[in-house]
Amino acid sequence: MKRWVPAGLFALIGLLVAMTAAAGLGMSGGATQPGLYGVTWQGSLGLVRVDPDTLRPRSGRRVPIAGEPLAWSFAPDRSRLVLGSAARGTELRLIDLRAMELLGDVKVTRRGSTVATAWAGPRRVLAVVVTPGCCGAGDTIVAGIDAVRRHVVWRQRLGGSLQAGERFGGRLFLVLGPRGRSLGPSRLVRVGPQGRVRSVELPEIRSGSEPAGSVTETWSPGLAVDPAGARAFVVQAQAPVTEVDLRTFQVRPHSLGPWAKAADDVVGPQRDALWLGRGLLAVTGSDSEKAPAGLTLVDTRRWRARTIDARATDAALVSGTLFASSLLYDARSQRVRGSGLTGFSIDGRRRFELYGRQAITGVQPVGSKALVGTRSGIALIDARTGQQLRRFRRFAMSLIGGDAPILD
Repeated sequence: MKRWVPAGLFALIGLLVAMTAAAGLGMSGGATQPGLYGVTWQGSLGLVRVDPDTLRPRSGRRVPIAGEPLAWSFAPDRSRLVLGSAARGTELRLIDLRAMELLGDVKVTRRGSTVATAWAGPRRVLAVVVTPGCCGAGDTIVAGIDAVRRHVVWRQRLGGSLQAGERFGGRLFLVLGPRGRSLGPSRLVRVGPQGRVRSVELPEIRSGSEPAGSVTETWSPGLAVDPAGARAFVVQAQAPVTEVDLRTFQVRPHSLGPWAKAADDVVGPQRDALWLGRGLLAVTGSDSEKAPAGLTLVDTRRWRARTIDARATDAALVSGTLFASSLLYDARSQRVRGSGLTGFSIDGRRRFELYGRQAITGVQPVGSKALVGTRSGIALIDARTGQQLRRFRRFAMSLIGGDAPILD
């Protein structure tokens, strides 16, 4: 969720760490059934196995973690996990999930923050580091790590600020904006397992940030990948949807009309993109700290678009249900507002509405269920029907079931 939120909400948002599908880099057809893990506090932070039905830690060994987990990803066969933490800067920790044992740590760079990792094979991990360390500004470095010998093999400095990213086909695809505190056109960069880099300019996709009086104007684009068609889609306010063929790097802009709203003059827009399959792309985000961009479905076969929820800032796909929600924070009034949670079919038919006008702090897939965070607590619901299965007074655990999103 790339947005403006009050510090008081971070604790609740932190409990709902997004969990994506296991079809990331290099996942083979013989991969084991995905397991569910969590980070709990029992005197110190530790990684444990989690029962997917009760969402409680299983008995057995726990692996020590230095701080709240960041930038984790699973090996192709899910036998190992690599993760960073807020307490370790650019140091990554490798864990054997079968034995639940610590394998060792790797120092990636001397400065910066690790914001993403990806496995490009059974022994190669790609790590994305941003400097000076936050907020989509500065520069972006990608490092290749030997996961067996646990050392850095190569580093590539990309010369731009990280805006969005996806894993696909054993490679990282990153949207970069201007370096430092400035606004300008973007580019899509591909980084391979051996450190080879290819990029293409996206002149109509504006990104970056720069001071604007007492605030910072920020433009954050969204990126989604169609794995079957090997296509990337980059979205931004006041811009056509930009399609990039990931084999040839040919760029095709598609103008879809007025659904791309005007940006706020002060803080700027942010967009998120989510590939749904069946040729459909979901686009959402916000145009300012007060204005949702809405949830729009884009048919990438016919290049038509329609907004199905004008109130939404966020979307999540769980077990065939497209969830729409919103979380907006007005810094002047210091108030948080939302629009509850709405479930849609993939083609945009409304299935159910929940939680009135509450702000939704996160939606996390747990098999055919979804863990939903609101300001009044956390609930487990059936993703297909919206039926509430359980409500948690306390849920002091970060769940890890798939690779962490890049720069979420």
